[in-house]
This record gives sequence, C-alpha cells and structure tokens, in this order.
Amino acid sequence: MKNLEKNIFEYLSRNLSPKRFEHSYNVSEFAVKLASLHGENILKARVAALLHDCAKNMSGVELVKLCARAKIKVRYFEEIKKNAPHLLHSHVSAYIARKHFNIKDKNILAAIENHTLGRTDMSVLEKIIFVADFASIDRKHKHVSKIRKLAMVNPEEAFIYVLADGIKYVVDKGLWLCRQTVDTWNYYAKKN
Repeated sequence: MKNLEKNIFEYLSRNLSPKRFEHSYNVSEFAVKLASLHGENILKARVAALLHDCAKNMSGVELVKLCARAKIKVRYFEEIKKNAPHLLHSHVSAYIARKHFNIKDKNILAAIENHTLGRTDMSVLEKIIFVADFASIDRKHKHVSKIRKLAMVNPEEAFIYVLADGIKYVVDKGLWLCRQTVDTWNYYAKKN
C-alpha cells in the first residue's frame, strides 16, 4: 500500500492543480474517517478517494477523446458529451486507476466511477466517496457542516441529502441534469 500511495501522490502532484490535489487529499481523509466509523475497508476508501478526481484537470475534449479511444463504456455518453463533457472525469479517473495503477477491485473502481452522477444500488464505499467528495473539509457550501455530522452517524441519509442537494444546485443554476442522476434519485426515492 505504501508504494501505491506514493505512486498515487506523485501522479496527482503532476496531473492536478494544487487546489485539486488538496481536495483529493481532503476527500481521502474524510472517506477514511467515514469508512472506519461504518465498518468499511479504510485502504479501499483511501485509494478510491485519492483517485476519484485524477482526471479532473483534463478538458472536456480530452475526456471525450480518451473515452472514445479507450472504449470506456459510459451510460448516456452522447448526451454527456454534448451537454457536460466534464462529467466524464469520473469514468476516465476509474480508467486511469485501472490502467495506470493496476487497481482491479471492482468496488474501488465503482466508487471512483460513480462519485459524480451516482447509480442505482450503490455500495457503502461508493456512497462514502460520493459524500466525502461533497463534504470534505475544503468545501464551504451552505449545508456542508450538517452533511459532515450526518455522515458520521448515518451515511445512507447523508448520501440522499447530498444527492438531493446536488440536483437542487444543478436545477437552480439552470444547468443540464444527466439522466443517470435522475435514475439514481428515482431508485433511492422508491426505497424511502
């Protein structure tokens, strides 16, 4: 793990802005804390959190080209490509984790891939990364302290809150809302 973590830090320092690097580190710290509290594997949480945004500094054009060239399967790819190609960073980050760091653990890869749009039937680790990304210590939005506290006691509720807050943000800004996020919301809304 030490060598893997060292390699990840080196990669991130070369490929991310200092602010994005700091965010990835902060997400990993919060994810490890949540994993420890909720009986999840802290090493998997650390790796997934560190790599969740490893493709974030790529342009939308670069993300689209890499997805096409590497034949990365992305649900709603054409819609995302047309309306919000930056959302592809999560799929490309999972691809980098697999190809560059030889990560084979499906739960780690799913946590990286789904930290932005979510998906139906997410694992606890996926939800932890989703929430940690939204509520890491560098985040300053309106409900962040409430979400941090909630995540410590009930990661499921925190996940639903983050999902709803993210959707509200996109709608309030008049931005395009990906159908995958709508599918995620509808799946979990039925369960409540």
